[in-house]
Amino acid sequence: MKKLKKILFISLWVVLVSGLFVLMGFVNNEQSLMLCKSIDVKMNQDDDVYFLDKIAVEKLITESGHPIIGEQKYMVNTPDIERALDSHADIAKAEVHLTIDGQLKVNVKQRKPLLRIFNAKGESYYIDNVGKLMPLSDNYTARVLVANGNIQESYGTSYMYSIQDIGNDSTKRVNSSLDELYAMATYINNDKFWKAQVQQVFVNNEKDMELVPLVGDHKIIFGDTTSMDEKFKKLMTFYLQGLNTTGYWRRYSTINLKFKNQIVCTKK
Repeated sequence: MKKLKKILFISLWVVLVSGLFVLMGFVNNEQSLMLCKSIDVKMNQDDDVYFLDKIAVEKLITESGHPIIGEQKYMVNTPDIERALDSHADIAKAEVHLTIDGQLKVNVKQRKPLLRIFNAKGESYYIDNVGKLMPLSDNYTARVLVANGNIQESYGTSYMYSIQDIGNDSTKRVNSSLDELYAMATYINNDKFWKAQVQQVFVNNEKDMELVPLVGDHKIIFGDTTSMDEKFKKLMTFYLQGLNTTGYWRRYSTINLKFKNQIVCTKK
């Protein structure tokens, strides 16, 4: 009797499990035949980053292959859509998935420019906040720190290298000023006062960086990024103690920070 009960119990479980697999197969088949009904795009537009909007992203998706809307779910290749979006110059990362009810969910993170370069050849491009070169956009101009002067790198010959690549390659580093400019822009952008005060970085013929302030009719000869924090602290002390008097902001034409433990100023 016990043996019969055991056999019946095992048989019942086999039937239940088999039925569950059949049901799951039916559900999966129904799901795969369901149509993609809509596209829901979410994207970061914080920090005044507006290179793309939701309509532009939807257009990128629908132009990448199948029409998507009205397509059966199994025909929608979400990895291909992600790759297509990730390859766009203004997109840092895209995540794409389909919901049970047939909605294509798209999360897009836009790239964030840190510095705009104007090179010696008259070309212009951005360096983003993670140290990668980024082309200009026809849709939007980012309000960021500007660098110009003796900058030789073109976007077309340098975009495949990150700032880290340049910094790790002694040959590239010798002939490039982009790693120095990126370090400078990162420091300035992370400090509220200097972000508001410094509007331009000029690279002179000696490859020294000169800062152009928003307040004051003077230029700041900074040199390279060696002891950068110390130089900025010296400059802040000079601003607070040496220029904190009416008329003093207009008294000097240059403030030189290249010399250790001192500031050399040139009067007009």
